[in-house]
Amino acid sequence: MSIETDGERGGTAIQKAFRLMHVLFSAPGPQPLSDLAEQLDMPKPSVHRLLNQLEEVGVVQRDLAGRGYTVGPSGVRLAVEALSARMRQPQVRSIMRRLVDQIGESCNLSILNDDEVLYLERVECDWPLRMQLSAGSRVPIHATASGKLLIAQLTPRQRQKLLQGLRLEKFTPNTITDPEAIEAECAAIRACGYSINREEYHRGLIGVSTPISDKDGAVVATVSIHAPVFRMSADAALGHLPLLQRAAVEIAEEAGLRD
Repeated sequence: MSIETDGERGGTAIQKAFRLMHVLFSAPGPQPLSDLAEQLDMPKPSVHRLLNQLEEVGVVQRDLAGRGYTVGPSGVRLAVEALSARMRQPQVRSIMRRLVDQIGESCNLSILNDDEVLYLERVECDWPLRMQLSAGSRVPIHATASGKLLIAQLTPRQRQKLLQGLRLEKFTPNTITDPEAIEAECAAIRACGYSINREEYHRGLIGVSTPISDKDGAVVATVSIHAPVFRMSADAALGHLPLLQRAAVEIAEEAGLRD
């Protein structure tokens, strides 16, 4: 892909490709060629040429119905790796470390990756008895506070499609596995703005999660704490919600999500 200006509106080919990727990455669903050309104010042949080039390397792909374009597997990996790099900044970890010191329990940053929750970063508490999960660990979406919060942000159709492809394992008696019950839980999460794990993944372990949002209010990631119930109940953990919410805002700013 040439970096020379080719005379069309939008600057260099790389700048145009970046604009195209931005539109696709932020779109709610597959985008037809005509819509992309209109949004980018570019001729259809130029947009089609860029799409073909990005499709060759997997950054974009056609949707199954063939009616539009969406983010491809390489694009997803690129987005995850870029966000992971930003979340691993020392300033972000220092915010998490302060949160752990204030609350006394472990803290993690998570995103939705494929059909699981991916821990981008994690800071452990100092208690000898704790669940040790490192950055890069994956946990189920339906049985964790962060997972439920993340899928609550999807459209009903996106959530239904995701859940249909999962084995909704019942890890504890409290695990929610009924799709209708999950939908009700997601509605409650959207209404209150946070998510609680009441011993749904491991017996004796609770968690609270709050969203990390970009400047447009879209949920990009989550910041969560979890603790054994003998040290902290779920209701007691909610008392730390203001600290979590403040940390989420600071992390979003340090990660460049509010620029």
